[in-house]
This record gives sequence, structure tokens and C-alpha cells, in this order.
Amino acid sequence: MLSIAIPSYGEETTDAVANAETRIDSAAMTTVDTTTKEVTVIQEEPTPVTAESVKTSKKAKKTKPEEEAFKPDPKRATWYAIVCPGLGQIYNRSYWKLPVLYGGVLACTYLITWNGRMYNDYRNAYHDIIDSDPNTESYMNLFPSYDGSQSWLPNTLRTKMNNYRRTRDMSVFAMVMLYMVSAVDAFVDAHLYDFTVSNDLSLRVEPVINSYSTDYVNKNRSFGFRCNITF
Repeated sequence: MLSIAIPSYGEETTDAVANAETRIDSAAMTTVDTTTKEVTVIQEEPTPVTAESVKTSKKAKKTKPEEEAFKPDPKRATWYAIVCPGLGQIYNRSYWKLPVLYGGVLACTYLITWNGRMYNDYRNAYHDIIDSDPNTESYMNLFPSYDGSQSWLPNTLRTKMNNYRRTRDMSVFAMVMLYMVSAVDAFVDAHLYDFTVSNDLSLRVEPVINSYSTDYVNKNRSFGFRCNITF
């Protein structure tokens, strides 16, 4: 007996539809998973803010290109020093020179004031002792024990007067020289602001023996020192 199996088209169609729906669901889940991973990666990209990064950003804001490339103008530095001694050194940022400069100014000012006052006192005393007016006795403030018998006093007063005047004038000259030196220093310092001394620059002092002859027979030797400057 021959039996023939006839397939059921309804069942196959149902299975195909079920398989297709399963594939669609798996593809949708894969797409959702991929999108979720991408979103997660995107959210993890921002770097956390730390204290070091904040300090670095603040330093970058504080740093100015003008300060890094500062180059003083020699003419401006000279004019600043002429207007006010020490202002040129401040402009050149050579602050360590200010105590030296103003210390010299204070010393010269004190010497000028003190020697000038002593010169005036001895000058008045000398003029009073050599004149014929008995009412002028300012020299008694300097020599209270003077009784008129000391003939050496006028010469002493004159000598001291000249000494104090000379010292006062020398102090004024030192003040003027200090003023000029401050201006010259500001000018030179501005010119050599970015000058660097290389390590190849050196000075070496070494002993040397020189041998020479005048008659090509007898030789004379001399000892000395030789300086070698390497650039």
C-alpha cells in the first residue's frame, strides 16, 4: 500500500513567521545594546576635575606673554633714573641694587648736613674772634674755657672751618657722582638685560718660563705668569 505524506502549509507558514519575528527581536536587542554601549562610552569620555588641573589652569591664566618676553628700553630706563635715582633700577627689575643706591644717598646726605652745620659754626666763631666787636662771642660755645690769652685759637678755628668745608664739598661731589652712576647703570643694565655669559668664557692664569738668547750662545731664562682668555 503506497502512502504519500502531504505537508501542511499552514504549520510551515506559522513556523516561518515565528522564526522571522525571533530574528527581528534579536536584531532589535542587538541594536539597543550597541546604542547603550555607545551612550555609555560617550558619558565616560569627560575627565574628572582635580586640584592639579585647576592649579595648572590658574597658572596658565596668570602667565602673560608680555612678562615672558620683557625687554627694557635703555632710553626709558635712563630717563627714569634721571628723574628719580633708583627708578631706572626698578624699571629694569634690578631690585637688589636699591639698598646700595639709597644707602649711599643717605650717607652722602648725612655727611653734607653734618659737615655743613659744623662749617657754619666754626666760620661764625672764626669771624667773631678776629673782629673787634666784643658782643660777638659765638666761639665761646665751642671753647668755653677761652680767656683771650690763647693765640692759637684763631688758627685752630680757621683750620677746622676749612676741613669741614672740604669734607662737605667732597660729600656733594660724591652725591653727584652717585646720581650719574645710577643713570649710567640703568642704561647699561637695560642694554645687557638678556645677555648671558657662556660656560666657554674662562680665564686661566698659569706659570711660564721664557728662554731667549742675545748672542745665540748664552741663553737667559725668566719666570712669569701668563693669562689665557677663552671665548
